[in-house]
Amino acid sequence: MTHEEYAQYPICQSCGMPMQQEAQFGKNADGTVNRQYCIYCCPEGEENMHGTLEEMIAVCVRIETQMGLHPDEETAKTYLEKYLPTLARWQK
Repeated sequence: MTHEEYAQYPICQSCGMPMQQEAQFGKNADGTVNRQYCIYCCPEGEENMHGTLEEMIAVCVRIETQMGLHPDEETAKTYLEKYLPTLARWQK
């Protein structure tokens, strides 16, 4: 699936993952669904989210390259350094 195909789904405002199924949405501290973040970034509420933008880029570079979204890690890193800062979590 390409970035364009993923665009039809809501995306995690931390890592950019398209959330295609209900189970992929994050959780608030009270256990209710958080539709802004994915379950990987927000399993227990926004106040419990950790990590820096740089750490998120490093994780996503590896994943997106393995998925074939980018030809190599350098290309993935360049893309993610521009894209991830536009997401809500990194605007705060």
